[in-house]
Amino acid sequence: MSNKLTPEILSTDDNFELIEEISHNKLREFIVRQVLSHRHLIRSYAIYQATMLMLQVFLLIKAIILWNRALPEALINIGLAVVFSFSLLVILHETFHAAAYYLTGARRLHFGAIWKKFVFYVMADRQVISHRSFRIVAYTPLLLVKFLCLAGAFIFRSEPQLYFFLTVMCLHSMFCGGDMAMLAFYRLYPDREIYNFDDRKVGKTYFFARKTQNPV
Repeated sequence: MSNKLTPEILSTDDNFELIEEISHNKLREFIVRQVLSHRHLIRSYAIYQATMLMLQVFLLIKAIILWNRALPEALINIGLAVVFSFSLLVILHETFHAAAYYLTGARRLHFGAIWKKFVFYVMADRQVISHRSFRIVAYTPLLLVKFLCLAGAFIFRSEPQLYFFLTVMCLHSMFCGGDMAMLAFYRLYPDREIYNFDDRKVGKTYFFARKTQNPV
């Protein structure tokens, strides 16, 4: 977080300009727009997600084969992983975001959800966040959940619980699409110094960039 900058400074200082204003009710539309706008990062993420999908298909096929051999534990663990991923893992994902925000200096944290679109988020209300800090916030759930799942898979590598941890890892890749889309937005302005802040009262996120100095 930038300790010197405030929303008031970004909004009134002539050295900064507003480059994007996002309504929290339209986060999904913004994410889709970033997916279509920046291909490099999104392509890398798509390859990763496709890999996770193929791994999940392999695990499911193998679990069904084991179930037909009267060994249902693997399939049961996959089912438990699905339930966990679409309930407690959502909370865990946003908690990791919140922890990353806190470590970068943000304090006024609030959780939000758009239930009709199954979109969840955490915001740092009216606190200016730098690009560097946002990268930490965006990547923290992806890396932590992957580490925990791989650790669990290693510990239970010879047990049915292996299927639980690997399935959670595969499903969690879908949860990170919004984070990657937000990072892709920054890449549209590779040479700009960008800051953002959330405004809980109006339900929007604002992105400001420091104006570039025109050569004399």
